[in-house]
Amino acid sequence: MKKLFLMLSISSLLLLSSCGSKSGEQSGAATDSTKTTGSNLLAEEEPKYDKTAIDPAAPIAMITLKAIGKNMAEMKYDQSTLTVASNSTVKLTFISEATDPAMPHNFLLIRKSAFDRIVQEGIKAGIDKGFVPEDEDILVHSKLLAPGEKEELTFPAPPAGEYLYVCTFPGHAMQMQGVFTVK
Repeated sequence: MKKLFLMLSISSLLLLSSCGSKSGEQSGAATDSTKTTGSNLLAEEEPKYDKTAIDPAAPIAMITLKAIGKNMAEMKYDQSTLTVASNSTVKLTFISEATDPAMPHNFLLIRKSAFDRIVQEGIKAGIDKGFVPEDEDILVHSKLLAPGEKEELTFPAPPAGEYLYVCTFPGHAMQMQGVFTVK
């Protein structure tokens, strides 16, 4: 019985190791190191975005977005929706009007499908990275702002569609989020 089990195990391993190999490929050959995850597959289907490709002739969409609230219960962005025209250049002024020094905020413009992952990865990124992970589904982001600070972000409008913006400081994402629409 042990021999039969051993032979079946070895046969299964040989079968599994040969599956997926194309003729001419060597087992153990170098492969593309890019992970194929559900979000990467989705990102491949979505239009590519280059935040540095600003068209100097594009119309400008001026936006001021404020992080407000005196405490955790009151914190939020002052706008829950932002809308810009397709092919415009966005000039977003992000202002932290928080009053509690223990409540810094950031702004991340992300693909909708990546919300949960980016919030979790933001926590892992930690304070040294401003709770901003390295992720291709983050289109634009600010630094972590202390109360009274502001930052100007200039970027081309992403392809037409709906995106989310969120604060990834731990505990903030569920209250501090909004929809960013490009028409």
